[in-house]
Amino acid sequence: MPRALRAALIAVILIVALVLRLGAVQGTNASYRPKNDAGSYLTLASQIAHTGDYSLSHAPGRGAGGTRGPTAYFAPGYPYFLAAVDLIDGHTARRAGVIHPARTAQAVLGTITVALIGLVAYELFGATAGLIALILAAVYPVGIELAETLVAENLLTPLVLAAVYCGLRVRRAGRAPTAYGWVTGAGVLTGLATLTHENGALILLPLIAGVWAGRPRFTVRSLAAPALLILTTALTILPWTIRNEVVMHRFIPVSDETGITLVGTYNPASAAYRVVPYKWRIFYGIPGERPLIREASHLTEPQLGDKLQHQALHYISQHPTAPILVAFHNTLRLFELEGTFAWHASAEAMSLPPSTAWVGVVGFWIICLLALAGVSSRAVRAAPKWVWVVPFLLALSVVLVNVETPRFRAPVDPFLVILGAAALSAAVNRIGARLGDRAPVRSERGDAVATGPGQLVEMGQRLA
Repeated sequence: MPRALRAALIAVILIVALVLRLGAVQGTNASYRPKNDAGSYLTLASQIAHTGDYSLSHAPGRGAGGTRGPTAYFAPGYPYFLAAVDLIDGHTARRAGVIHPARTAQAVLGTITVALIGLVAYELFGATAGLIALILAAVYPVGIELAETLVAENLLTPLVLAAVYCGLRVRRAGRAPTAYGWVTGAGVLTGLATLTHENGALILLPLIAGVWAGRPRFTVRSLAAPALLILTTALTILPWTIRNEVVMHRFIPVSDETGITLVGTYNPASAAYRVVPYKWRIFYGIPGERPLIREASHLTEPQLGDKLQHQALHYISQHPTAPILVAFHNTLRLFELEGTFAWHASAEAMSLPPSTAWVGVVGFWIICLLALAGVSSRAVRAAPKWVWVVPFLLALSVVLVNVETPRFRAPVDPFLVILGAAALSAAVNRIGARLGDRAPVRSERGDAVATGPGQLVEMGQRLA
């Protein structure tokens, strides 16, 4: 395909992806109501847009769980992104409950994610797979439905993909000086991913393997790239860590959500919930927490987090098999196999209509089947192994605590799309090879000349 035609085709696919997402946003603009985390993100974004930081008031109820004082509960990346949208839009995002500009920004993020899926697939498997991945990602129902919601994973996913792409470009650059530019980019993007969601830090491990290309392994030259990656990641996170030290008077690298998050899963009420075992719940919805709820207004956020973390770890010590059971049921939820109630509840929590969620579930299952076919392909077996560690670690980080689909699975789905593209690309290549094997080529006299291997052998035997 000529380069100009290919560029035009890619542009058309991305425009279609954007139109589909904007259409989904526009179609649900009147019915969408930000719930749970979405409402908190908008509140924090408004505070940032007006003051440059989360609220620093020491009044009761300002922190997570009704605690007193400033907050560091939510990682800052997504609220700051929404604050930028608010500023660009002229502080109208919260006027009379209108959140259309913020949701429009999700459609743009989703389209960027589509482009990055195509780039990563191209870098791994070539132009055919890249184009197929682009098409699959553009029409993937889950990607379209996530554009309707205000969730941090909409920002986390393109950051993860961009970091992986930089890691792959390091491999192509080899020992050229530009390799260190790609390493720096991977480090900054990993830091931004961590600032968007704490589990984003996990991609640093496979990226270290990706940029560690020196031979022998333990020389100053070979260690330079991993060291630069770690340094740039840390420097990207450092300003927020300093802010937390100054404001919270505690060393908090990104967020202090660990206690509230863990106790929401590891408690007797969640374990006994038969419909969806170990389904996460906020701590003040757990029976027996009334004394702590009354005490919360006198505690700082880190103090409440410490108490809840102690409770969660105590529960695990009394029930050592709990993490295994949590991982089992959350894995079923990750693959939409825990029953209809599970994905209905997730859709309700994100203000998604059940019909939209059902289309997303079916679309996800189709992508999973394609991904299974892709795993056995030669191209995937030859690809760098560290790339597949990225989705594995991201999935592992949620199945041990909480899985609300498709939100918490969002950074994993692009890698399934890429695997599916590899399977379809292999099929296209096989079909092309067979057509090439059978298609006759005309000689200068107009006679048909055999070109395929089978035909050439047969012709040689006749000549002999």
